[in-house]
Amino acid sequence: MTKKFQCKTNSRTPELSAAIAGNQNQPFQLTARLYSQIAIKNSIAHLFNLLSMKKIAFCIFILAFSLTSCFKDDCTSTRIFVRLNPVYKTVAALRTGPSFVPAKPLINPGKIYAYKNYLLINEVNEGIHVYDNADITHPVNVSFIEIPGNRDMAIKSDILYADNVLDLLAIDISNIQSPKVTKRLDNVFNNSYGWNVNWAADQQIFVGYTSTNETQIVDCSQPEFGLTIFNSGGVTWGCASCLFSADAGKRASGPNVLTAANSGVGGSLSRFGIVDNYLYAIDNADLHVLYLDNPSMPREGKKTTVSWNIETLFPYKDKLFIGAQNGMYIYDNKNPESPSLLSTFTHARACDPVYVVNDIAYITLRDGTTCQNYTNELDVVDVKDLLSPKLIQKFSMQRPGGLSVLDDKLYLCENEFGFKIFDNTDAHTVGNKIISQDKSFNAYDVIALDHDHMIVVGKDGLYQLDASNPKKVKTLSIIPIQKS
Repeated sequence: MTKKFQCKTNSRTPELSAAIAGNQNQPFQLTARLYSQIAIKNSIAHLFNLLSMKKIAFCIFILAFSLTSCFKDDCTSTRIFVRLNPVYKTVAALRTGPSFVPAKPLINPGKIYAYKNYLLINEVNEGIHVYDNADITHPVNVSFIEIPGNRDMAIKSDILYADNVLDLLAIDISNIQSPKVTKRLDNVFNNSYGWNVNWAADQQIFVGYTSTNETQIVDCSQPEFGLTIFNSGGVTWGCASCLFSADAGKRASGPNVLTAANSGVGGSLSRFGIVDNYLYAIDNADLHVLYLDNPSMPREGKKTTVSWNIETLFPYKDKLFIGAQNGMYIYDNKNPESPSLLSTFTHARACDPVYVVNDIAYITLRDGTTCQNYTNELDVVDVKDLLSPKLIQKFSMQRPGGLSVLDDKLYLCENEFGFKIFDNTDAHTVGNKIISQDKSFNAYDVIALDHDHMIVVGKDGLYQLDASNPKKVKTLSIIPIQKS
């Protein structure tokens, strides 16, 4: 006996549809045998699908477990931290000197400044090394200017301007072998280290740290891993591989551009900048204007509060760009005696230098600093409209520090990751177009005097480089630090 089955359209399988298609001109009948065969095949397919789903679920479980394990296993990085001892000097000690003594070895380099045929290197908190750099392949250590608490410097018309944490000194260096102090302005930097003008001569002031041989290991699961300096149980610790003098002392070198006649040129991490007959200087919160109409006898002008934790100063045209831990402040300098705030550009909390050229601002942000930031990037900002700076692009980097731009090249220091050169023909893509990287030395700031003369400073010393062929950078000379 033959059974008849009525097939519903919404339950057709491919086999059933094929059978229907093959009987288009006849009354549609399927034998039990045919249906049975189709049903068995469908059941097997369904069972296979169930098994496959179980396999998929199992694979997802294994993948999730593996990813979790990977996340855990990734946290195997460690950093060695050294114990740091705070350094204090009395007000009286800071105001001792300056003294002019024979050459000393470089131990803890900070600022760098090029002036005529001379190269000046700050010894953090101690003073300034003077090198004759007429032959850049063989710089000669000439003398040392002892200035307790010194970190910053700038030069105009043979007058060196230097701080001692509290005051501004003017020193005539027209005869480099016999410098002379021409003026001291007391209490200019009253927001450095919480300085109080009423403190007695024997008051102790914190000016920085010295490192010891005592160490501890911190792994990447600990919150201190991303810092340069942290305090634990009353003891201060500093990251051995990433700590450098500019961060440790919360200061760093002068603007990487000639802004006045008879001036020198420094790095990108400056707090001092000379524009025409004015010296602009910042402490932790204020912008100071100093008159240099008579360079040997500077006069103090207006003081403007910017923000707490401002760090770098970069003059550009008739504007002043001030880098802070929370962003960039742009000041109009058309009235040089009284700069006024135009706008701000806010970024993640970070320590940063600012470099500006062709209406583009380049800002580096890095982790491993006292700013407690975990971002390593280069921000490129359009500042053509100074009232409304706009971010062009962010590029991921490796602990970037000081930088310079010259023609179509961007030169970038990345601390323990060395020195990089980028193609900057298009600011929108600069961070993606690396030309070369040298990881053989530590680099935290750079002066680009020319493509064939780079001055790069790091915790290992000072390097003079020829980057005229950016793919094959040549070392011209090295001034190494003296290790204890």
